[in-house]
Amino acid sequence: MPYLIEFLLFLLPFAAYAVWRWYNPGIEPGPRVMAAAAAGVLLMLLFAIWYGLSVSMAPHEVYVPAHLGPDGRVVPGRLEPAR
Repeated sequence: MPYLIEFLLFLLPFAAYAVWRWYNPGIEPGPRVMAAAAAGVLLMLLFAIWYGLSVSMAPHEVYVPAHLGPDGRVVPGRLEPAR
């Protein structure tokens, strides 16, 4: 069920554009709308690059996943230097 919701959320912008085109057949999007869309795409790409660079691990680090400790408590995941 979650995959269906994700798929529908993915299709939502395309459906909204199709409905807009259906009710406005001869009208093209204005330059302001196109500039706003281009700015949104550019900001999305810049944020994705920034996030990928800020969250990435260093080459000499190894991720140790969360596990149960000897006392039964969860030890959170962490980065350790490579051995």
